[in-house]
Parts: sequence; structure tokens; C-alpha cells
Amino acid sequence: MKGKNKRNTLKPIMKKSMLAALGLGIALPVAGSLPQVQAGAIGPSLEISRPVLNEGISWLNVSSEQSNGQPIMPSVPIVVEQSNLITIDLSSHFPSGQFSSISAKSSNYDIASVDVSVDHSTYKLVVVPFASGIVNIELTAQYNASQEPNSQSETIIDNIELYISKKGDFNNDGYVDSADAVELFSYLRNIQYGRSASVSYVEMNKADIDRNGVPDKTNDMSAFMKGYIGGTLGAKDNSYVLTFKQVDDAPYALNGKLNGTMQVGQTITGSFTQLDVDGDTLATAKYQWYTAADVNGTDELAIEQPNSAQYTIQNADVGRYLILKITPVSNSSQYPEGKAIVIRGLQAMEGPPPPP
Repeated sequence: MKGKNKRNTLKPIMKKSMLAALGLGIALPVAGSLPQVQAGAIGPSLEISRPVLNEGISWLNVSSEQSNGQPIMPSVPIVVEQSNLITIDLSSHFPSGQFSSISAKSSNYDIASVDVSVDHSTYKLVVVPFASGIVNIELTAQYNASQEPNSQSETIIDNIELYISKKGDFNNDGYVDSADAVELFSYLRNIQYGRSASVSYVEMNKADIDRNGVPDKTNDMSAFMKGYIGGTLGAKDNSYVLTFKQVDDAPYALNGKLNGTMQVGQTITGSFTQLDVDGDTLATAKYQWYTAADVNGTDELAIEQPNSAQYTIQNADVGRYLILKITPVSNSSQYPEGKAIVIRGLQAMEGPPPPP
């Protein structure tokens, strides 16, 4: 018990020692910790601190900043406008020839509002951040089905997250103080010596205090201390760090079609378009064939055969209707299987043609 009390007594001193070890030449209060300053308070306007980063969204630039006049990645830029809103062109993600009725929804409008603007058939996501926190942005688009029989319009949903934190509030506890300095120093040191098990753009962006796009122990710790002492970090500062992150979504099966002649001995092939909005690698779909008494699936019987996009019509199938259920599959870690589509033959299967 005595040892525990001793450790608690030493906590402020340990924090002081940790900060002193940075060699920044900045004197701290005798208590060894910086006074707490509320980090989440919103001033007259929230200022987006560049760069805004992207973690894992395959169709979006990695950063809002550009290098030599060119985007860091040859995809869609993250545009910071008026220092307090972001626009993202959705035209390549949801091409107008394939998608319509594009909309967006925020999981918490107190943290960030989202909307989709339309200008000459160009859809843009508009994001306005208000406070620290995490919001899920649900992008919804209507897939325009082909004119093939059985083709149906499908609602496509892509979820992405937006992480918002006050600059300097590394541990997201609502304050900028020595606890942030200690955790920031530990994180940057681990990055420097390659001790981190994984690299998160969300964490890297928060650790980039000097906002040069490169987390660095010496420069970012110096920026943290000088920013706090100089009043450019904390409650007086309305700079916020933003990072978009991909959320795992299930794949979709679209434009299902049965190809071939509904006659004994003929091989019918199921075809479809497989879509994964978050860019996961697509895997082999699952196929289940059925026969039924009518096109609506009455008296449906499963056909036992290996997983295959093809089925050869048998004599026992004459007079019945062929149905195929396709389940899309991707290498997603969270949602590997999507919603199945059902493709129905529009005419009963017939016997073989008479001999010549």
C-alpha cells in the first residue's frame, strides 16, 4: 500500500522528468504538469488545420496538400475551402452514367454536418466540422440497372469515418496538458525507432503538431511545447485536425442475368457485375441453383452441385423454371459476403429438340 501511494506521489515528477528529457529548454511549473486547458471548446469558427488526411479510402487522395502542383495520389482531391469546410468530388466514385440520387448523412450533426451539392450533374460531398469527435458519413447512391430482364435498381451504401480532434489534444480527453505531451512523446519515439505494430494515419495526423505532414519527435514535441506556452495550442486556438477513414462495407452483386437456351442438354451461365465500394479485392462468388414450379419460386428445390456459374439442364427439369442465387464475396475482413441477388428464368425449361 505504501509503495502505491509513493507511485501516485511521483506521477507529477515523472511527467516533469519526461518533458524535461525532451531537451526543449522550456521551464515547467513546479507541479511538473501543464495546466489543463479545455480542448473541445468551439470558438467563433472552427479552423481546419492542413493537411487533411485519408486512411484507406482507395478513390480519394491521401492528403489535401499537393506536391509540385500535382496531387499526392492520382485520384480525387480533398479540397479545404474557406478554412472551415471540405468538398470532395464524387463523380469518379459514383459515375453519373451508372449512379443517380446521391446523398450523404452524418451520424452526428453536432460534430460535423454533411451534404451533397449538385452542379451540372457533378456531385460533391460537402463536410462542415463543428467539434471534436468521430462521425460516420453514409454515402448513398442509386445504381441504375441495365435494361436486361430481371435487372433491378440497387441502393449502394459506402460508409466512411471522419476523425476530428483539437490540435494538441493527442489523447482525446478534452484537454491540452502534460498528459498529451507524455503520450505524444512516447508515440513519436516509437515511430522513430520502428516500435509501432501498425501505422495509423489518424494517429500520425494528430501527432503532426507542426503540420508539415511528417511526424517527427524533435520538431513536433518542440512545436507542442512552444505552441502551448505561446498560446497557439489550447482553448485560445480553434485549429482542428481531420482524418477521413474507410469503413468496411459488404460487396454488391448487380446486373444478374441467365445466358443460354432453356432446353435439355443446354448449359446456362449466370453472369453479374460484382462491386465493392471500399476497394476490397473481390473473391469467387457463391452460386446456388434451384428449379421451381413457376417464375415466382413455388415448390423451389435446390440443385446439388459444386459451386459454379453454370448449370446443364437435365430431363427432370422439363416444365420447371430455373433460378440462380448469387452471393458476392470479397476479401473484406469484416463483411466478406454481401446481399445475394436472385435471377429467375422467365420461361419453363423444355425438352430436347426433336431429331432431324
